[in-house]
Amino acid sequence: MLDIPVAYGPRQPLPLRTPYVVGESTGSFVNRYAHSNGMELHEFLDRVGQGKASEDPARVGKYPQVTEMYVNAAGLRYLAVLTDQPAAFLQRMLPSLAEQHLLPGTDEAVWKWPWEPSEGHLVPCCTLCAQDRGVREPAWLMSADSWRVCPRHHSWTDDSRSDDPAFVDLAELPETVWAHRQRQRLRRWFGPAGEELFADAFQVAVHWWTTMPHATRWVQRARSAGLEVRAMRAAPLVLYPEAASLALAMLRFEHDGKRDPAGRARWLAGVQHLMEGWEVDFGVGKQPLLAWLERHSHAAAPAPAHSPRRCRLRLAMGHDRIAARTGSLDRRSCLPWQLGMAAAEL
Repeated sequence: MLDIPVAYGPRQPLPLRTPYVVGESTGSFVNRYAHSNGMELHEFLDRVGQGKASEDPARVGKYPQVTEMYVNAAGLRYLAVLTDQPAAFLQRMLPSLAEQHLLPGTDEAVWKWPWEPSEGHLVPCCTLCAQDRGVREPAWLMSADSWRVCPRHHSWTDDSRSDDPAFVDLAELPETVWAHRQRQRLRRWFGPAGEELFADAFQVAVHWWTTMPHATRWVQRARSAGLEVRAMRAAPLVLYPEAASLALAMLRFEHDGKRDPAGRARWLAGVQHLMEGWEVDFGVGKQPLLAWLERHSHAAAPAPAHSPRRCRLRLAMGHDRIAARTGSLDRRSCLPWQLGMAAAEL
């Protein structure tokens, strides 16, 4: 890909380096790289190839906050020269430079800033994580979902671009930190199946929040976070603990393998007991649980014996026919995507 002869373009790197942040958006990185070399973003773009942008430099400078920058193979080569790094290294650091995201065309270097990222969300990097890496200005990460939890510094950020608040300190919400760590354990122990079970549980919890947003615990968490009780951006933060607990219950159902009517009824009764403890109305919230049981009523074929231990949990065939292997939580769930989107109507 990178052996294409290019007649023009940069011949040597810029003099000053900038720290790398794993998972950063390309636009955020090149913005910081420009600044570290005494340039504005619009000046740096001229060195990366051809593209269309606003004639207002100030407006161009705001691009990294709202959308992502994409390049073609020749543009990636230009970036590799300017940063004095192998293209493969840049692709590991910056997810939007992956092969599947490169723009078409190989003869001329091209860049583009679409109205919104083609995949994922721009979420601010945790300020303390950035500072630990030597980053002294705002940086944005590419995230599959519209929010992120930093378990190291107990903070939460999202793509709302709101300064009220710009981030949430989770010191008053230890249960949300616990929930995020549970999600990480599911992913670490069970691979894709663990993440998909969490996605299923999260979809159910979003449905509960959509229909019962005034549950006491969710109201209290929203207020502790300084968020409006019914604000869409509050939903992931306040329902995270219930989603994590429900994911563990779903994991037990998969492990037990009791999928007959009696087994499903026992599992449902156990979840009802959890919901009563959460003061979430079972009568109102059972519909997505029944939908989940329907899709998980038949076991999947066993995983091959040579599969890594973390990949040996196989979810039901009804789940696998619907859930995606990558992407946001609503895509990775077997439940109707409308469950996750319903909150957007509030």
